[in-house]
Amino acid sequence: MNELVDLRVFVEVAKRLSFTDAATNLGINKSAASKAVSRTEERLGVKLIQRSTRKLSLTEEGQKLFEKANGALSSIAEAEQEITHNQQQLKGKLRIAAPMSYGLTSLVKKIPEFMNKHPKLTVELHLEDKISEIIGEGFDIAIRIAELKDSGLVARKLGDIQHVTVAASTYLKQYGMPNHPADLSAHKCLIYTYRSTPKQWVYFDTQGEEHSVSVTGSFESNNSLAIRECLLKGSGIALIPAFIVQEDIQAGRLDVILQDYSGFTRNLYAVIPDRKHINSKARAFIDFLKEKG
Repeated sequence: MNELVDLRVFVEVAKRLSFTDAATNLGINKSAASKAVSRTEERLGVKLIQRSTRKLSLTEEGQKLFEKANGALSSIAEAEQEITHNQQQLKGKLRIAAPMSYGLTSLVKKIPEFMNKHPKLTVELHLEDKISEIIGEGFDIAIRIAELKDSGLVARKLGDIQHVTVAASTYLKQYGMPNHPADLSAHKCLIYTYRSTPKQWVYFDTQGEEHSVSVTGSFESNNSLAIRECLLKGSGIALIPAFIVQEDIQAGRLDVILQDYSGFTRNLYAVIPDRKHINSKARAFIDFLKEKG
């Protein structure tokens, strides 16, 4: 790294043929500029600048080095400027990984507005319920609804995911309304298998007391959207993230049951590889998601 700094000093001296002018432009003293050139000459084993009391001049080797080094340093400066400009303009591609159900029912509805705000930005959305390797697979952000185990990653909390218990009115008319979590053991339950204990549903009453019930059913899936479809057909009861069925509840297609008992809550995170070097695209998208709630 010091060799590159010395090379920058040499190029500045070669441009101006003056240690004083070069030092002033670089914000260093004349002695430091002279020593930097001397170190470069010693490292290369050649004389680069002819010094005299009246003026400086480049040797043949000095001229060759100047032409090559000046071009290389200019390319570096252009690359740095381009990266900085991209950070400001939000250009390029933003790669996002998200769970399938959350991505299809919530995230994908928000992305178009973000893209309209940043028309030079391209978004790639990767939907999969397995936890993606954010660094190894090259993602800028991973959305996760889970306890985080990646100690080397940085998580920004976006909100909470509340779970609700719902069923279609057709099911409730046929099989009755459960009034207590324990009643679920006698009902057909639609089971989400991606939980650590899929057949053990946990509730809390208004006093904070926990109620755990073992459930069974004729349908199991690792995808909440599949469970939603069965709910709408009156196939059973499900404990499901509220965002999956919010519109169905509002439209009267599904009824919320056990309202005196709260289902469990999960944290919603945006995970990034590195706090220090988070790119502006990822930062802007995280801020956007937090704003939208």
